[in-house]
Amino acid sequence: MFQPWVARAVGVTLTTFLLGSLLWRQHDSILYNIAPWTDSQELTELHRELWRHFYGDLIASRPKCSKISHNQTLNVVGLDDDPPPRPMKVLLEDEQHLALKTAHHEFSERVQNRTYELAYVPRSRGIVITAGGSYLIHALVTVRMLRRTGTNLPVEVFLRDPAEGDIRICDDIFPLLNAKCVPLSQTLGDDIDSIGKYGYKMIAMLVSSFEEFLYLDADCFPLYNPDVLFTTPPFTTHGLVLWPDFWYPTESPLFFDIANIPMPPMDRSQVASEAGAIMSSKRTHTDSLLIAAYYNFYGPDYYYKLHSQGALGEGDKETFRWSAVASNSSWYQVKSRVKHLGFTTKDGERRDSMMAQYNPMTEYKADSEEVQPFFAHAHNPKLDPDWMFNEKTGTIFDSDGSMRRIWHENATQAMGYFGNGFDAEAWMWEEMRDMACEYEKLFHRTACVIGTRYLEEVFKVQS
Repeated sequence: MFQPWVARAVGVTLTTFLLGSLLWRQHDSILYNIAPWTDSQELTELHRELWRHFYGDLIASRPKCSKISHNQTLNVVGLDDDPPPRPMKVLLEDEQHLALKTAHHEFSERVQNRTYELAYVPRSRGIVITAGGSYLIHALVTVRMLRRTGTNLPVEVFLRDPAEGDIRICDDIFPLLNAKCVPLSQTLGDDIDSIGKYGYKMIAMLVSSFEEFLYLDADCFPLYNPDVLFTTPPFTTHGLVLWPDFWYPTESPLFFDIANIPMPPMDRSQVASEAGAIMSSKRTHTDSLLIAAYYNFYGPDYYYKLHSQGALGEGDKETFRWSAVASNSSWYQVKSRVKHLGFTTKDGERRDSMMAQYNPMTEYKADSEEVQPFFAHAHNPKLDPDWMFNEKTGTIFDSDGSMRRIWHENATQAMGYFGNGFDAEAWMWEEMRDMACEYEKLFHRTACVIGTRYLEEVFKVQS
């Protein structure tokens, strides 16, 4: 039997260095540890062996039917409205339905009878991000924001292949931030061509080094130190934590019959998932992760359409919850509603810039205090100093050309929302300004100039 975690841990190298730009301004220096990653080649070989076995199960469980043809758009219903009837937009031929149900059952049986396990470093925790190409800059913002919260959790940034990397970031900058680039192609080889873009996230989770991980989209970062999320409920009690989207569920009734799981009622307790942040344990949720990988491997042809039926954000977002249900694994979905932050221009145009997801720990407590925003999913626009600190493209400019905040209308509103005098948006802009000024070879020199002026004029922050 393939033994997953015989990977030996290597010694920890301690390195002290200054990271002044990653701190509250009153601090001068910080001590970081370089991550105790296992021998990279040994763990890579273990992941290749895992993938060889698992890929065989994926291919053997291919649905023996034509792809689902569905080009309609499903209009989602927001949570302020009454729950709608469960939508039924996707239509299947009888032979498609039977083939999908048979294949799902066969794969579930293969997962139950497998002779392989996930490979990871025992008792390890870390951050998993997928990026590459232009998204690597967004991932750099997220890594710097992570460090600014005080966490030293190691970060693995997964790319499709080395061509999507940037030697200046992967080789020079990330190692100083306890992060590293990991090409998925080093594990999957030519099989990488069979994985759709949404599948990269799922495969990154499977082949990351960590036993427990917090997955973050490249443009999603915590506002507080995430270390505590790993040591408190609901993660310690459930092993899988998901965050909500803005609307009611969109799954077709056909999916529940195919997966042989109960169909929940369409009531106010039900909400769609948003997959910008996910916490999971490989030790307790191996089956769930493998079934999620199956849903994503066959997502573009079948499961994305069964889950979303043409709704906004169709992709991997619902695969994590339903794989947990299909594997009888525990899971917790944060109940506090996601919130859009943004502003209205002087011309009356509404610009939403960030989705705020909330702290699962405080809402889980019976005597919970007011739940606080914990993650910022800065989805519009993507965070790039060259783009944002640009007088032609930057959304830091109002309709009349004046500089302004983009998460709130003013400082009073921002302080009231985040509480305790905490200005999270100023944090983000300080990091982006520092990036533009410190990494001169990455960004145009005007980005540093405009970024500095923006912090001084809008946030009264001196360089």
